[in-house]
Amino acid sequence: MSFRWCLKFVGVVAVGGLLSIWEGQAQQPTIAQAGLAKSIRPGSENNTAPQPGSSEALFLLNANQLTPLDEAYLDAFSILNEDNTCSAFYGGPPAIQVLNELRGQLKPRYFDSTVAVKMTGKTITIISVQYSLSYRLFDKAELNLEGPFYRNGFHADRSIGGFRPNTREARVTILLHELGHLIKRRDKQWLLPNDGASEDLVQENTERVIAVCGKQIRRLSRISFARQLQAAQSTSRGPATETHVPGP
Repeated sequence: MSFRWCLKFVGVVAVGGLLSIWEGQAQQPTIAQAGLAKSIRPGSENNTAPQPGSSEALFLLNANQLTPLDEAYLDAFSILNEDNTCSAFYGGPPAIQVLNELRGQLKPRYFDSTVAVKMTGKTITIISVQYSLSYRLFDKAELNLEGPFYRNGFHADRSIGGFRPNTREARVTILLHELGHLIKRRDKQWLLPNDGASEDLVQENTERVIAVCGKQIRRLSRISFARQLQAAQSTSRGPATETHVPGP
């Protein structure tokens, strides 16, 4: 039996603009308020920062001090940094910038055990001109300490995309699911539509992640975190610039 509601996308979205809009299911309102858009452009002489879309990993101490979230991050980083169907779905290695932002935002909290992650509040839209990448970030992103990322609990007989809760495979599936809610496709739709109002859509979104990433996720058990960390730390670094522009 699938753990359908554990990856539910929770939150009120505020995006650039003044008109009310709807995203995802008809019963899930998305309220548009004044937001910010950040445009990332090469060649500027303003602020120097890591280029969104580069494959630069976040700093992690060593393989013996990794938290479960660090491990899931390394798994997702390793998948996105390769040439495979999963990475292609998210837009290739440029998506690592969004993963880095999500990892930096996630804070541990306690709430309803049926929910893994909550992303709530206003959003900013970030556009990488060089990599044709558009994504959003929320005010808050919370990872449930009582949810399936960390615990089996009384849901131990249920699965997340076919994986038991509180396993390596389930954790990276959760991260990739949430990542899909942040990245916009070329047709201006999110990779994974908002699913907080529909348990069926939660399931469909998770199945979509498994359809494009399942092969890579199932191979993770063959790779040690120490090896992943070493590979991540060896990735190249490159300067870039960012320019802030008003939202639409």
